[in-house]
Amino acid sequence: EDLLVVLATVVALRGLVAPIALPRVRPARAVAAGVAAYTLLMGFVVGSRHAALQTHALDLGYYVQVVWSIAHGHGAYVTLPAMHAWGDHFSPILYLLAPLGRLAPGGSALVLTQTVILCSGAVAVFVYAARRLHSVSDAARPAAALALLYLANPSLHGINIRDIHPQAFAVAFLVWAAAAFDAQRYGWCVLALVLTLGGREDAAIAVVGFGLWLALARRRWALGAAVVAASVLVLLVDLTWVMPYFRGSPYPHLDRYRHLGASVPEILVTLVARPWRWAPIVLTLPKLAYLAAMLAPLGFLPLLAPRALAAALPGLAMNLLSFDPVLFNYRSQYQSFVLPFFVLASVDGYARLRQWRASEARGGGGVRASVVPSGGPRPVPRLRVSATRVLAFGFLASAVLTARTVNDFMVTRWWPNDDR
Repeated sequence: EDLLVVLATVVALRGLVAPIALPRVRPARAVAAGVAAYTLLMGFVVGSRHAALQTHALDLGYYVQVVWSIAHGHGAYVTLPAMHAWGDHFSPILYLLAPLGRLAPGGSALVLTQTVILCSGAVAVFVYAARRLHSVSDAARPAAALALLYLANPSLHGINIRDIHPQAFAVAFLVWAAAAFDAQRYGWCVLALVLTLGGREDAAIAVVGFGLWLALARRRWALGAAVVAASVLVLLVDLTWVMPYFRGSPYPHLDRYRHLGASVPEILVTLVARPWRWAPIVLTLPKLAYLAAMLAPLGFLPLLAPRALAAALPGLAMNLLSFDPVLFNYRSQYQSFVLPFFVLASVDGYARLRQWRASEARGGGGVRASVVPSGGPRPVPRLRVSATRVLAFGFLASAVLTARTVNDFMVTRWWPNDDR
């Protein structure tokens, strides 16, 4: 892992000295090479971390137990602490991983599976971007660059390295859902959303974001509203009936938001009717720095596509409304419901930037005339921003922000006490 950080820094410094000449290859081949390189390198990192005892009982050991127990017909039971796992986090997608509990039991297979799933998101970005940029000349090339930018994202690396979390699969699944929707493959879109919901109970909040994306970015108002309503219903059913049934007590993880209310409806009322309760929590310097760290590796392109970016608001609200610093750590697994929408918005933002540049080119220069109150025209300079330079900035920011992941749950913290 340290070697990868050093190499990323060297490449970034080399790029500052002079442009790096890259071989001209077909965009699809560049994406395939990037996917293969990411799978091998990140697979080595997560595999070697596990072999070097740098993975943790929570959460890798927890999910190893769940998968093993399901595979051997014992149900989703764990001993960290002893309970039915669905009473802590409802992750039925783990039933699909149950064969690993027999074929390759242990943590290595799970962390490698997570790596492959997250890596597949690059293919989804390429497919989505190539279709979205169809009006751009040679659309496949910027689509490939955006796919590689996804693979270079430090938030993706942090999610990937941080043991295994089923909700992390949402990063790839949601981009696949968007690509399938734009391709009018609605069945595949629904499947991707169902898989997202199966990752964890709060993944319904990410699907609420997808509903907003449908309504705002694709102007499918009725469909988007239906997806939002269905997702909220799923969330309420999971938190009110399903998980308390397995746990034997109320859902425990709303404690992070107890300053906003004791239940989901009460929290929603506070968000709508009592903004003075949460605005001071959100508008803090650490959280603004967190937003900058999320946007910089994407060249701040999402800001150019506010309709698509609005889909990230539900996931961002989960993180920004909490006092827990892990939630607004840009390399934690809690970015799984934010990163996919930032990536989708970056594609739309790139498309808008290219449209602006094309309009400037057709307009014949970098200035335009505007009417001032005196009635006379005044030249107004246009913002000259190269789309290529924006992508280069994103890659550089990714290299700068790539740093060692420090997991809050150290092995010693979870070592059994004498009485256990």
